[in-house]
Amino acid sequence: MLSVVVCVVSALALADCGVGLERPTKRAAEARDISQKYFYATLHPATASPGSDTLPLRFDHDGTTHRAEIAVDASGLDGVAVIAGAADGCKPHEPSFTCSLTIHDGWAEVALIVHAAPGARAGDSGVLHYTLKPEGQPAVKGRLTVIAGRPELRVNERGALRTSSVGKAFGAPIFIRNTGDVPARGVELQINASGGLNLTTRHANCRYSKGSTAARCLLPDTIIAPGETVRVTPEQRWRPHDDAVDPSLSYGAWAFHTGDGAGMPGELTRGDAASLSLTPVPARSEPVEFSTGSDLTRTQVPVRNDSDYEAIGASLRGEVGSDHRVRIGYRNNGPGRPQEAEIRTVFTIPPGAKVMKAPYDAELEEEMLEQECRAEGGGRRYICSRNGRVGEDVLFEFTLRVMRKDSRPGSVGVSGRLIEPPKGSRIRDPEPDNNKAVVQSTVAREGEDRGVRIGWVAATGALTVLGLTLFITARRRRVTG
Repeated sequence: MLSVVVCVVSALALADCGVGLERPTKRAAEARDISQKYFYATLHPATASPGSDTLPLRFDHDGTTHRAEIAVDASGLDGVAVIAGAADGCKPHEPSFTCSLTIHDGWAEVALIVHAAPGARAGDSGVLHYTLKPEGQPAVKGRLTVIAGRPELRVNERGALRTSSVGKAFGAPIFIRNTGDVPARGVELQINASGGLNLTTRHANCRYSKGSTAARCLLPDTIIAPGETVRVTPEQRWRPHDDAVDPSLSYGAWAFHTGDGAGMPGELTRGDAASLSLTPVPARSEPVEFSTGSDLTRTQVPVRNDSDYEAIGASLRGEVGSDHRVRIGYRNNGPGRPQEAEIRTVFTIPPGAKVMKAPYDAELEEEMLEQECRAEGGGRRYICSRNGRVGEDVLFEFTLRVMRKDSRPGSVGVSGRLIEPPKGSRIRDPEPDNNKAVVQSTVAREGEDRGVRIGWVAATGALTVLGLTLFITARRRRVTG
């Protein structure tokens, strides 16, 4: 999976914005407050996302385990918000209360449940004061601003972009609208890509994950008013890989201090191109469709590409009643590799044979998932599905029994269809003549190979005779020597 998220700011600013907050790797000599500096109390709890009413008070310290107490003063929230609940060890009541806790492993947190006060209006604000009192360490005082209402950022939706070509760059415009009650002060933009897409430009205000184009941008000076729409500038451009068939883009935007967004894994590096910015969009130029939730929205990027699927058949030869293990399937000769496609291998059993054992995965059964192969037509045909990499042999093992003399062959056929839009579209195959292969069952004449089971017994017998001969020869040498 290829991810892109775009970021601007220092590590301290990242902590302040309240998105993607991760445990600090360096311990402070004394406890310090690392809580977010703003909190939005929603005015629409019925439609708010889960956890949006949770305010975590976080502290970093020297890592020793000891008892502590947090004193909370909510008197500054009168008419703006109320503390409706808290974590274990707290007994919340107005205007102040305390929480007891044990600090472990250099990290302390107490979660408060904050609701907008009855009668509060969008934009009303107040200040919450708190003090951490660790045993044997100096007290740490903190404060944060609570605002009635929330900024809710939504991005433009589209089912799919126009079909692209391998190696040819294309643009994907991103619009952001604030559908909330109050201005968004600071914006995080995240873009994810999968299925073989590369960014053509790495921006100076972005931090990219090493080894990929995953990036994250925080635009701390941006303000998006309620009802306003902005456009990401410059437009993000992508170039499909040689193996791209059905890649996709996902993107989303969140206001600072809302607790939404995601962290960035691994080592990050900075881009060197012009910084991203947000440009206001006139109402008449806005896209028609915007996302309805805070999750990433997904867009398909069809790519004009081919995938040569070559069927792999088999042959078996033995006496009537003999069992044979055969492996049938396909190979994707490329160049395209679909990410989300149903690659169907249709195995028609030779009329003179019978399936004694078909592929079966106990873990799939335990997880109540479909098996890779399913029988049709009373077991005379099997449909198997598995997607493979370019150049990989995708094989399914069956055990067949020779039932009678019948020279008519069975067959293996392979075809591919896309799962995502355009849903059901057949994958273009430049070599359709190799989509089928023969599975031949032949009754052996007397004295020929009698199949896996009997053949193994015969081989075991031959090894036994050989071993006995070597033993007698060795004995004779020792006796005569």
